Amino acid sequence: MELRWTEIASALTGLAMTDQPNRGRVKQLLALRLRLHRLKPSRPIRDARVALAFIKDWRIVLSTGHSSLPSLAEAIAGRQLRGSWMANPEVFGIYKILGTVSRSAAVLSAPLVLGKETFLDASLAPAVARIAGDATRRSACSASLPPLAKRLLTDVEARGEVRMDRWSASTQRGRKARLVLERLLLVTSRGLHTESGYHTAVVTPWRKSRIAMRFGKAAHRLGFEEAQGQLVLAAVGSAVIAPEREVRRWFVFGAKPIEELVNEGKLRRLSAGGVSWLALP
Repeated sequence: MELRWTEIASALTGLAMTDQPNRGRVKQLLALRLRLHRLKPSRPIRDARVALAFIKDWRIVLSTGHSSLPSLAEAIAGRQLRGSWMANPEVFGIYKILGTVSRSAAVLSAPLVLGKETFLDASLAPAVARIAGDATRRSACSASLPPLAKRLLTDVEARGEVRMDRWSASTQRGRKARLVLERLLLVTSRGLHTESGYHTAVVTPWRKSRIAMRFGKAAHRLGFEEAQGQLVLAAVGSAVIAPEREVRRWFVFGAKPIEELVNEGKLRRLSAGGVSWLALP
């Protein structure tokens, strides 16, 4: 990890503190990101042990998908994937390693970035628990929910859990309502293989999630803004460099912390080609 940060710091050396266009530096950081994320040159992850080390090193990693953050599926393939990872030749290797990592007690996950499954180092779990459990945020989210999602949340809170194949909504509409609640960190769910041989989801309140139950006490020691800042800085560090427009969409709490972190010198804003980029100083 020390070598990684040395490389990033070296690439940033010479940048002015003001917002000066610097296409060469941005290109350098983008190339560095591909290399550090194991994509170019290709250095595919071959087993779960290396995958777990990859998550611990970067601290915040997407399970699958495309963004400036490292994607474990792409790191397993050793290249940037086109379309769904399930449509690529590396699908079986990705499926096997992702499954092992997801079941590992050493890994925590939540639909944190862009509403997608995100693997987290335990050091970030208190910040996630603080934001997810914040009463003001939860109240604001609940007030703006679509009717079916609001009904599902009410049932989950009242019953303690809801098995989706026994809930009074079609499979498609119920899944849509569940995903809305999960992405807002209002509930959590687990898969269930039923007696009939198909899969469904069991939805429980967020307070019953692994993160809330293990890190709730540590979360109380954090302020809401402090927790936001921790996640933004960790994610930008994991990305190496990212378009500011993308960073502003990453988290459920929005973009408010970004300007404060830039003003405090904890984030650096770079302008190049009409695009605003964010990196660690």
